[in-house]
Amino acid sequence: MTPGHILLYLALSVSLATIILLGRDYVKDAEKYSKYIPTLVGLTAGLLTTALIYLTYQFVTTDYSNAYVWNNTTDYLPLLYRITGVYAGNEGSVLLWATLASIVAFWAARMRGVSGQNRKLVQGITMGIVSFFSVMLVIQSPFNTITQEFPQAVPGFVPATGRGLNPLLVDPYMAIHPPVMFVSYALLTVPFAIGSAHFISLHRGQQGLFKKWYGSVLRWLRISWLFLTAAVALGALWSYTVLGWGGIWAWDPVETAIFIPWLFLTATLHAVTNYRPGRNYTVLAPAMTSTVFALAIYTTSIVRSGVFRSVHSFANEGIGLSLLILMAITAFLGVLLPLIYWFGQDGEGVTQDSKWITRSNLLHLAVLGLGTLAFISIWGLTFPLLRDLTTGIEVEVNAKYYNLWSYPIVLLILLLLGFYMDFDVEGHERSRIALGIFTALTIGAAFIKPSSAWQLASVSSTDTAFYRIVGNASVLSVVPPATYVCIAIIKRAFERIPNISRRGQLKEFGITLIHLGVAILVVSLAFTYLFTAQSSVIIQDARNDEAIHHVPESSYSVQAANYSETTKPRNPDPRRIALSSQQVLSKGSSLNGTIKAVHGTITAIKRGPRATVAQLDNSGVWIGLTGENQSSTSLSRGREIVARGAVMWNYVPQADAVVVTDARNVGPVSNPPPAINLTRVEKQSMDLRIYRDGNQIAAGNVGQSRYIKQGGMQVRDVLINRGLTQDTYVIAALNDGTASLTIKRIPLMTPIRIGVLFLLVGMILVLLFDPIHGLTAESHRSRTTVSKNEPTTSD
Repeated sequence: MTPGHILLYLALSVSLATIILLGRDYVKDAEKYSKYIPTLVGLTAGLLTTALIYLTYQFVTTDYSNAYVWNNTTDYLPLLYRITGVYAGNEGSVLLWATLASIVAFWAARMRGVSGQNRKLVQGITMGIVSFFSVMLVIQSPFNTITQEFPQAVPGFVPATGRGLNPLLVDPYMAIHPPVMFVSYALLTVPFAIGSAHFISLHRGQQGLFKKWYGSVLRWLRISWLFLTAAVALGALWSYTVLGWGGIWAWDPVETAIFIPWLFLTATLHAVTNYRPGRNYTVLAPAMTSTVFALAIYTTSIVRSGVFRSVHSFANEGIGLSLLILMAITAFLGVLLPLIYWFGQDGEGVTQDSKWITRSNLLHLAVLGLGTLAFISIWGLTFPLLRDLTTGIEVEVNAKYYNLWSYPIVLLILLLLGFYMDFDVEGHERSRIALGIFTALTIGAAFIKPSSAWQLASVSSTDTAFYRIVGNASVLSVVPPATYVCIAIIKRAFERIPNISRRGQLKEFGITLIHLGVAILVVSLAFTYLFTAQSSVIIQDARNDEAIHHVPESSYSVQAANYSETTKPRNPDPRRIALSSQQVLSKGSSLNGTIKAVHGTITAIKRGPRATVAQLDNSGVWIGLTGENQSSTSLSRGREIVARGAVMWNYVPQADAVVVTDARNVGPVSNPPPAINLTRVEKQSMDLRIYRDGNQIAAGNVGQSRYIKQGGMQVRDVLINRGLTQDTYVIAALNDGTASLTIKRIPLMTPIRIGVLFLLVGMILVLLFDPIHGLTAESHRSRTTVSKNEPTTSD
């Protein structure tokens, strides 16, 4: 058992003990062990954090005695990507998730304490999630040794080098994206626990806790939303720069899997905002709060089940069953319990108003619209799984399904959003007139198509009527509702911001940025995909041809220079993977019959009629050259060599071990024989200048890398010239001096980046400066202080 195993077992033991103590006090409604709980939760977090640090250390030092390390990194990778390897596979991902969830649990315990029956229940559920992850880690540990992974290997066997990180993950965005995503998922643990505990309390005939915990729920959800938005954006940018899609979104299954919780979390925040105890959303708001985390588990379970052949399939080696069990648990607590309670009620308790156009009703529609969008994505992700399970037939749900079903809902949400903002300022009558005008403009714009390129999708007579109607609409139809939103939200900001407190102003500014960001993103994405254009050109002799080549059917020209072919690692040292004579002797007879590379300095040579033998380092290890060419090998005393061959223990009486080989597999350390096979990556690249209408607009390096020991997998190095109105995106395929270049013109990428920035900045402002529930709000700080002194006081 390794130190890593011990840490995981200890973490599991402490977390289970914590749950037992919490459960005992919860059942008896006592405080006997409450004072120990924060310490135990902190100890669990400390043990998991130490385990994660220890695993990271093994990656940094490339400790290949650990099978997970060997499987996900290698020596030539820079430090950043050796650290990235920690969460490149399932085991490391779960350890990262468990560690973050335990830290969140510890933070919650420290901030709010665990006194009071409901707090014990919330903390118990949170620690239950941590314990389940710990069980998963004990069953499928990231600390299994290489001999556990390969039982047939000789004792003490340690590979000389690792298999390497998935080439697609060798990118700065991938070093950041997974941790940010797991932070958001870990933060969702507490809202899930609060929502579940609320319904458990209600089922027990108590009053529930959502009303008292409302402020906490809102803060946890907002922080999760911020991190999840950042994770989605980072993942999309990674797709743009690495996968060569020429766009930031392609409805890949893993992309869709993270987008579903984001959509539902957005809907949940609107529902929670509209929560009024005893009036609005008394069941739906807490139910949606607990469902978000269950959805995150559900989507993670599906994409890691191995059903989908996603470009993101880095880690689907078989934790599907564990996640399915966790999915069942979270679905029971987060979805089934609220449903059972809801069916037993007379109604949702929605405020009855004589007017049907109210702010509250408009928020109902917003929640419904966002929920419908989430359902479209859930069905697109689930249908292939159901089809595969019921018929055994694999099907693919393509982007056309998601785009065409989502588009009308997005238009309706934009019109609704514009109306909601306008209604706040203009009142009932004038806002209805504006809504009517912009609705008419939206419908009219759907018929304006200057060319077929403006049509939303290519449809045929065999498509459904819905597809034919929506697909034939013009993309111009998105402009009126987006304009409506921008006008209304800016008008509302000017109306409200001057008349409220400083914190209120910052919050309102944040709300304005968020909704402007959404409108900008929707318009930009629609136009980006429809108006991306591409052309290709081939340069037959890129090694020597530095002429300017016109790209057919475009305004672009290209000029290649400095074609090069390189390998990684550069100037590799074979002594890193070859055994020294002392290592051979220390491993002894366990190496007998194995093929190994060894190195050392020749200290003696004996030549015979059928073989030549050379002693290494005055030791009992000799290199034995057999065959006809041995006499031509330039062996000489004092020369440091490396050789690869079969290790024969006690092969002859005069030596401990003889490495039997031939002349082709022996060479100096400075020029090792090909059989040592040190090359991991073969890269072809060239410098490229891009011209548009005769003017140079970009210059950079393009090329491709082939990862030899990873199935020959190839990764492109694209060149992106980021412009104000459009990006020029170049993909190169280089093969033995021939360069095939694809040049894409991608419009409106800058507005997309601005839209993402607006979203993130707006979320931060709302999170920090909400006058009542913001992180810096005086009311929050004072409640926190009170909570420390008076643990029974809830937020």
